[in-house]
Amino acid sequence: MKDRRVAYSIAAGFAALVAGMVASVADQPIVGIVAGGFGFLAAIGATAIGARLRAAEDAQHQVVAERDSLRRELDALAAIFAEEASSSRAHNLPLAQPQTEASVDTVSGLLGEQHYKVLVQKRVAAARRALQPISLVMFQVDGLDDAPPERCDQAVAALGEVITATLRESDAACRIGPSMASAILEDTAEAGAVWAAERIRGTLHQSELGDMITISAGVACYPTHALSALELMDRAQRALDHARSQGHDRLEVATSD
Repeated sequence: MKDRRVAYSIAAGFAALVAGMVASVADQPIVGIVAGGFGFLAAIGATAIGARLRAAEDAQHQVVAERDSLRRELDALAAIFAEEASSSRAHNLPLAQPQTEASVDTVSGLLGEQHYKVLVQKRVAAARRALQPISLVMFQVDGLDDAPPERCDQAVAALGEVITATLRESDAACRIGPSMASAILEDTAEAGAVWAAERIRGTLHQSELGDMITISAGVACYPTHALSALELMDRAQRALDHARSQGHDRLEVATSD
């Protein structure tokens, strides 16, 4: 119907043009003026209809794009639910069963290791939506690679106490190994993460166990050093490994290469 209206408008414009030419040849100025008026109206009508056609096409393209995006999101959700169902069946657990493990590590007072990866993924996703930076600081107590569990627990308890006292309420920290912990710093860029890590190291030095415990630290930041949660954890681990390779009581920042 709209294509037919455009054709009518174009035909009316041509008719007005022909009438104007005939009026000019026949020396009839009034007829020419009338023909010009009809031509002007036809041009307006054709322009308006063309604009409506373009708007309708744009709206249709947007609907198609939104439909395709929704379909992709539904496919992703279906894949996630299928993976969760498969994992639950493999462990003989009902889907969405609450975890029976303690949320907090009783030795360090930090969140348990089972929450670490999920927590980093959620915080990175939130930072991406809010267009904010997020930093990850990995700590490891020096000299405990072959130490007995009791000594590791004593050192990590002291580290956990300092981390808890230093971090903000919006931050989070987990114990991620016998002698390791990691802090997730919300809305924090590289400079703020280094400051927080150095403050934790300095406070630990002044504690009762400060003469016996030193820690190494690795810092990685989103989006400066990594664009995904897994990459962020990997960059922080590499920075920590580099710090430990340089000796005890060191801090290293990840590189962006």
